[in-house]
Amino acid sequence: MIFTVDQTVEAGNRENEVKLKMPDNNHKCNSQKPKRILAKTHMYFKEYCDSTTIHGFKYFAESRSLCERLLWLILVLFSLSACVYLIVQTYVKFQQSPVIVSFATTNTPIYTIPFPAVTICPLSKARSSLFNFTDVMAKNQRRKKMSDKEKRYAKYMSLLCGAGHIYFKDESTFTEDFFSGIDELKIPQRDFMFICIFLDSQESCQKLFHPIIADQGICYTFNMLDRKYIYNENVVLDKKYHFLNQSTLGWTVDKGYQTDRKGRDSNYPYRALLSGAENALKITLRQNVSNIDHYCVNDVQGFNVLIHPPHTLPRLKKQFFTVGFKQSVMVSVRPNEMTTSDQVLQFDSSIRKCYFSTEKKLKYFKVYTPGNCELECLTEYTLKRCGCVSYYMPREEGTLLCGNANDSCMREAEYSLKRKQSLEVEKEEENGHYSCDCKPLCSDVTYTTEISGSYWDFEDQIQAWFSVFKVPRNKWLQYSKLTIFFEQDSFLTSERNELYSPIDFLANFGGLLGLFTGFSLLSAAEIIYFLTLRMCCNFRLYRSLFGQETDNIA
Repeated sequence: MIFTVDQTVEAGNRENEVKLKMPDNNHKCNSQKPKRILAKTHMYFKEYCDSTTIHGFKYFAESRSLCERLLWLILVLFSLSACVYLIVQTYVKFQQSPVIVSFATTNTPIYTIPFPAVTICPLSKARSSLFNFTDVMAKNQRRKKMSDKEKRYAKYMSLLCGAGHIYFKDESTFTEDFFSGIDELKIPQRDFMFICIFLDSQESCQKLFHPIIADQGICYTFNMLDRKYIYNENVVLDKKYHFLNQSTLGWTVDKGYQTDRKGRDSNYPYRALLSGAENALKITLRQNVSNIDHYCVNDVQGFNVLIHPPHTLPRLKKQFFTVGFKQSVMVSVRPNEMTTSDQVLQFDSSIRKCYFSTEKKLKYFKVYTPGNCELECLTEYTLKRCGCVSYYMPREEGTLLCGNANDSCMREAEYSLKRKQSLEVEKEEENGHYSCDCKPLCSDVTYTTEISGSYWDFEDQIQAWFSVFKVPRNKWLQYSKLTIFFEQDSFLTSERNELYSPIDFLANFGGLLGLFTGFSLLSAAEIIYFLTLRMCCNFRLYRSLFGQETDNIA
């Protein structure tokens, strides 16, 4: 059969038209594949909803109206949102306040803690036979000539009496001669400590009380730890001061007493077995009226006293009470003890908001206390501002001792540091910024006092005791009496425990999930199972991740 050229072209065009009209099966298959995957995923999700134990999900698998399914979707989302919100609040509380302070369930006997340390500072700083600050200041105001010894003593005493920023401001630093000078002038301990009785047993006052350098000059302390248990080896101290030679220390602030022995003969520091005035520390004080220095003492004449824990340094400028002449002062002591469980140690100090005694290392002190930390911070700040430190501050070899010319600088440094701390402004240093960060001790012992006093004339009492004899009165001596005792035989201890342990947080977390959604560990196992093992098994059995093919999947 013979075709012409035109017929051949026409046949080719008709064939092309037929090809264009025929459907492209490959394209159709490619376009339906995502739909089939989406349909299989939907069926697989419905299968999960039928099987899961989480509340509300089964309604998503039912062939119900759109309105009903939207209602359950809103309810489930609301429940999940409330659950997440409460879990976040619980987590924040767990992070920010994991520690709670509560009272112990039983009372603690007083013999488990030390008898408080007692520091006494005579308000008169010098013997009048050697130096009278009032007379010297009168000479200075009248511009009378003073001897070299008077000038030397006046420089030292003006710093102790708080007049250094006004008079004798010609020396910016003092040498070690300052300590020998005030030691020469001090009133001997035997002259003002007359009778000492502890736990109904009379003792030598020189045996019970030891001299220390405090912020009010030379003071005398009872039941305080020896300096080797407080200061580091780099601190410079004169051997005359704060040297108790107590090698049988049996108590630490974290662990308490290491033995079961009770009473007067137990390891140092001393402790009382019972409460009341019969088991007290009683001190009869006296002073020669010729040693009264009105220029150095502003208010009441007598003795400043501070009751404090044995492991802390006394800061009498911050807190004290005064025992005046012809007064009998009774001090009732109530101890406060804070203990901390071992579980709290796992939290960071910024979270528990306290330090253990050996946790934060200090430059000058072996044991951390808030008072030691504050004193060290003040020392470092004063050294940076003034180039020297005050006489009562800890210092290393080579650190200069501030003289009268730097008295104003020291006052300004202390005021500035207090202001920075109150405003929570960090202290500037060459290598960055840091604050004093003097958090409370996690385990500590403190003492609350109740003070009462009355008029007391020692010589009238002596005359009554020895009425048969005529006891001559000594108009040059003034007497005072101080009695310190525990108020009760036991007290309630405060305990610092963890509020939320990891187990408690997990229980709260699971409880909230169970309350709002019915979620449990098995629910989590179901989700993991449907996303992993079940898919693998489906592929092995049906060559499909979503299970056996069904007719309703397009």
